[in-house]
Amino acid sequence: MRQDDWKRAKEILSRPYGQITLLVDGYEVTLQLQMLRGMFRNGIAVYINGQFKGKWLTTDCEERRRFIAQREVPLMNRQEIAQYNRLPKAQQKALKDYRDRKYIRYDTHWTDWNAMVKHFEANNEDIRLKEDA
Repeated sequence: MRQDDWKRAKEILSRPYGQITLLVDGYEVTLQLQMLRGMFRNGIAVYINGQFKGKWLTTDCEERRRFIAQREVPLMNRQEIAQYNRLPKAQQKALKDYRDRKYIRYDTHWTDWNAMVKHFEANNEDIRLKEDA
């Protein structure tokens, strides 16, 4: 897909409830702008061949590798990290392994356009904008 196609797709998806369809390596991928957690936060939902299956989030499969948003999240939240930083050095040493650990989470929506485009281009060969007839 050319840069101007991505630009046109972004323009369509920037409108409320915008939707586009891509043809990606034999899959028909529909991207749809949806509201998340209140009316001022949006995300892009990905439907593959007209559907979204929850098993794509839990099992390793082709659809997840190609299209689903992956996040690396630390086990400690911000408050726990602040408490950790106030601990004596000896206690910090004991908890350092836990402090540095992260887990991988798969999300239903993309919240970063550039990350989504980069992921799609890195994991798929042929991406085309489907022209409506």
